Amino acid sequence: GDVSGAAGEAPEIGIGMIGYAFMGKAHSNGYKTIPSMMFPPPAIPVLKSMAGRNEEAVAAAARRFGFERHTTDWRDLITDPDIQVLDNGGPNNLHLEPTIAAVEAGKHVICEKPLGLNPAESKQMWEAAEKAGVKHMAAFNYRFVPAIIQARKLVKEGAIGEVFHFRARYAQEWIIDPDFPLIWRLDKDVAGSGVLGDLGSHTLDLARFIVGEITAVNGRLKTFIKERPHADDPTKKGPVTVD
Repeated sequence: GDVSGAAGEAPEIGIGMIGYAFMGKAHSNGYKTIPSMMFPPPAIPVLKSMAGRNEEAVAAAARRFGFERHTTDWRDLITDPDIQVLDNGGPNNLHLEPTIAAVEAGKHVICEKPLGLNPAESKQMWEAAEKAGVKHMAAFNYRFVPAIIQARKLVKEGAIGEVFHFRARYAQEWIIDPDFPLIWRLDKDVAGSGVLGDLGSHTLDLARFIVGEITAVNGRLKTFIKERPHADDPTKKGPVTVD
């Protein structure tokens, strides 16, 4: 049967999304792809509502990605009976409150990484979700790369014997330019951490996913570019407060 035929048998599940920028685009695309890629689909995601602080920008994004409506207050997503899943793609300082509100309202949650601004926040969110008995996950998308799934399978089956080493390097560069502005990801109050939480969290997750739990940690952090121009006034500079 075609997708529409399968869709008739599969339940619909309403999605409410916080954030409309890069990850909003990626996640929206993912939800639209599920019914044809995961066939027959276990459920059909329906893009119900998108929340963002900027009315004009969130309205445009909601139109572009196919959400039925939009709002500038994330609380509207929590009280919306049409929404069963909260997808939290807001800045890191907007993960804790909406996520806990959603799980306490009985909604399932997908939250972007890093989960909280710090370990205590992350633990609080995890405990609230466990207590609520809902489905919950962080958006560690690399777990679904076929090569990663195969690597995990080989390790779990004992095909390569005892693992002595897991070595990973995340080779990504997008703000090496010292003139790149001071965005929220470079502000500890909003981001919680720098590259370690933003990209390193993926590496840590894959270490746990493929090999097992971490028992000890030792590391060094450095901020290479200590000052950057303000986004709204490039003539003024401000401190980078994360690694």
